[in-house]
Amino acid sequence: MISPMQDPDQESLDRSREEFEIKHVAQVRPTHIKNPIDRLRHELDPSYLNTFFSAVSEVDRVIMSQLISEYDVVWIHTIRTANEFQIYRWPHAILDIDDIPSRKYFSSAKVAHGFVRSLLDYRMSFIWRRRERLFKHRFDVFAVCSELDRRYFRDIPRLHVIPNGFTTPSQVPKRVPSIPRRLGFIGLFQYVPNRTGIEWFIREVWPRIKHAAPDTRLRLVGVDSDKDLPNMGPDIDGLGFVKDTTEEIATWSAMIVPIRFGGGTRIKIAESFSLRCPVVSTKIGAFGYELHNGEEILLADSAEDFGKACIRIMNDQALAERISENAWKKFLTNWTWDSIGESVKSAVQSCVIHSKR
Repeated sequence: MISPMQDPDQESLDRSREEFEIKHVAQVRPTHIKNPIDRLRHELDPSYLNTFFSAVSEVDRVIMSQLISEYDVVWIHTIRTANEFQIYRWPHAILDIDDIPSRKYFSSAKVAHGFVRSLLDYRMSFIWRRRERLFKHRFDVFAVCSELDRRYFRDIPRLHVIPNGFTTPSQVPKRVPSIPRRLGFIGLFQYVPNRTGIEWFIREVWPRIKHAAPDTRLRLVGVDSDKDLPNMGPDIDGLGFVKDTTEEIATWSAMIVPIRFGGGTRIKIAESFSLRCPVVSTKIGAFGYELHNGEEILLADSAEDFGKACIRIMNDQALAERISENAWKKFLTNWTWDSIGESVKSAVQSCVIHSKR
């Protein structure tokens, strides 16, 4: 599996080594566009590879090319990774389209502040849609996270749906909601949809919740969650990176997913379900999961409705228990590693067969 790291720290490398044998660490560096020709290519040429203004070194690219030749299947996590290696054609490779760029920009345009920002996002969505049409010429097999994504890429052959999965607990999780009550959010805070989503929640939703339930605390978990954000409002705890979140999430009255734009599906939904923690989410936050509002999750898009949903789940214990139990049952059926194992196997077999041909 290929996934380069930007300024990897030792702790991140150690965590990765617990799951994988690391052959090589490729460090990503900025690659700014400095001339008009490259600027035009970035805008008009869908085969142009400096799409994120970042890349690995030439040495890393050569090492990767050699590694590709040594394996039967190469699994690439996101198009960003593929382009940062500056390799156009990836033989016997599976592209994991985890975060669809054109969809991310299109959804961002809908919630952008101002006409100009919205127009720029629509422009980038169009540019990325042209690039995505070339994927079938660059990779042999593809993986997406949901049936909705499969329909979006309906013209791409050998496309497999592999839902986000999460570890099945060794025993049925027990919830012990804290007093004072807690709402929680977990994610990478360098990821723009996460960052802007929680900023929107703190700015627009959190005051409504504090007015109705003054004792409530907001708990933020993830790298950089302890920077700046706790200062945006009262009773906000930024915990930073937490290696095992099980005990922390068990104390939450609900997990919030206030994501307002993005592509792909959010693994934090599956994680919350695996711990029997109720979820309040925007519709795009729960995108790709086949869920019903009021059955396995509460969905709300406006600040007023999101606040009401949070207050409702905190005040109605029976509702919280029913929703968390329904979500737990659906998790066991659809989003454990065992349940998605056959989908992964099918994608790998498809890649091997196509490569032989």
